[in-house]
Formats: sequence, structure tokens, C-alpha cells
Amino acid sequence: MLSVRDVIALRFVPRLPNDELRRLATECTSLDDALVRLGHHQLDLVELAERQLQRCRELDVSILPWTDERYPPRLRDAISPPAVIFVRGILPAPSLPSIGVVGTRSCTMHYGKPVTESLVETWVARRAVIISGLAHGIDTIAHQTTVQRHGSTIAVIASGIDRITPIVAQQLADRIVAAGGCILSEHPCGVAALPPAFPARNRIIAGLSDAVVVVESKHRGGALITAEFARQQQRPVYAVPGPITSVRSQGCHALIASHSARVLTCADDVVEVPKLAAELTLSHEAVLGFESGTPQHLDDLAMAWSCSASDALRRVLDLELEGRITRLPGNRFLARIA
Repeated sequence: MLSVRDVIALRFVPRLPNDELRRLATECTSLDDALVRLGHHQLDLVELAERQLQRCRELDVSILPWTDERYPPRLRDAISPPAVIFVRGILPAPSLPSIGVVGTRSCTMHYGKPVTESLVETWVARRAVIISGLAHGIDTIAHQTTVQRHGSTIAVIASGIDRITPIVAQQLADRIVAAGGCILSEHPCGVAALPPAFPARNRIIAGLSDAVVVVESKHRGGALITAEFARQQQRPVYAVPGPITSVRSQGCHALIASHSARVLTCADDVVEVPKLAAELTLSHEAVLGFESGTPQHLDDLAMAWSCSASDALRRVLDLELEGRITRLPGNRFLARIA
């Protein structure tokens, strides 16, 4: 079995597939042995590996080969798991349910955004980990909502952890880490995101998830690639239907029509994740902001949720429709006890 340094060195061999890298790391006793089998000269691979180790120490990035006990079990069992991952932040406990939330970068503000927020808020309240890709649109909304609701989220990126762009994505990545989540990549530090890396990134999102939910997607897009990876790995796929006139829902409708995804109209529709279903019992402790069991004013809820009064009103309306809270006179609300 090769050392972490030698696995990283092999990671710099051009066009070496993950499956082949893992095989060599398992069968070979030294880096030289692996390179002889590949017919590849060592050149500066060891130096590159040493510089990578130093860079990761500087950035507080953990390097986890697939044999490490901290490596996510779901990902290890997925299609072509990365031979090594780079993680900044804290990986959530494997015992927690995880939901991949993906969609178009150009989501609608009147539909895709509030739907994503409502779904993620409910799943976070049930202790689910939210997995997404840190891209603009649905991904960003899923991550932001999780952070705002004090949940755990994993952002899977297609570049090295020190090459996140644009700046707003880097700022969100910092917030995710500060809130107890993590940034995960299969690429060493210093590697820029190139087009082929994005579909490969999507297989990791699917691999980390117990289920994948597509909120909005055009007829073609990365969200559909993630859904296909999930299907190949026998992970349940759900799609949110949208207006029949919306091009941003065409991908969701195609998934539903082809029976590649189940229809999702509320958070409770995700019934194929046993660990999530176990959290469905509602009580006043289960609703963030209502932990005291006493009536809460709308303004106090807005402060607890770190949002505007209008966003708080939208949330309490959703909670009312779900039967989780009761409206009282004077803009006060009380959680229902199951």
C-alpha cells in the first residue's frame, strides 16, 4: 500500500483514471514500482507531492485517501470514487441523512428560489446534510439556506480548494466552513476548474447523497448529469415540477415523464431515506425558533432566522401549511406538539 505522499504523486500523472490509481496504490509497495507499471518517469512527481502537502497544511486542508477511516463511506461505495479527496472544514457524521440539492444556475426568483429555501429549511430542521456544487443559482441558495438555518452542508467543487471563483463563491465557501460545514474536491490545491471537471464533480455530489433532488433544470444541464449519476448508483432521484411554460423546468418534467425521477411537491415526499424518515415526528423542539415552546412574535422569528420580516412571513406561512405551527393574534405563532 502506498503512502499518502505517493498517492498524491500519482494524482499528478496525466490522465490516470481513479480506478487505476486506486489499484496501483493497493498493489504496489513503492512509487517507483507504480511508475514502472505505468511506463512513466518520476520526473518531479515527488516534489509536486511535497509541495501539495505543504500547501494543504498552510490552508488547513485535510488530505484523505479512499482508505482513510474519515473518507465518507457513501462516496467510497459510489461509482469511481476519488482515490484521494481534499477537505477544508468538518465532514459531517456519516450517520446523518444527506440530500443532494441541484438545479440550474439561472434559477427563477419567484419559484426556484423560494422552493429551494422551503425544502432545505425543512430538511435541515430534520438534521439532514445538504450536498451541492457551490455554483450560482440553486446550488448557492441551497448552501446559503443551510448556513442561515445552522445546518451542515458540503460544497463539492471542480477546482482546487484555493482556486474557487468567482469571489462570491469563495466568500460563501468561507461561510460554510465557519458554520461547521466543509468544501470538498478531488483536485489538488492550485488546480483551476476546467470544463471536464464539472461532470466529474457531479458524480461526487450523487455519491455523497442518500437522495438527489432537482429543483429547476433546463432541458440540458449539470443537474441532469447529477441525476443520472444518482440513478446509476441506485440512489433515489426526485424532481420538482414547475410551470409548463417555464424552460427552467423542462429538465425536471423530462425526468418525471421518463420515470427517471419521482415527483416532489413537499419535503415529506422524500420517503426513500430511512434516516430522514426517522426525523419526521414533529414537536415544538423540531421547529427552529420555537425551542422554548412559547408563542413567538414574527419580529423575534426574523431575528432567530437571520432574515427579513418578509422572508420570515413566508416561512411561517409554509410552516402553517405543513401543520407545524398555529397562528395567534398579534402576529404571534406557536409550534404544534405532535
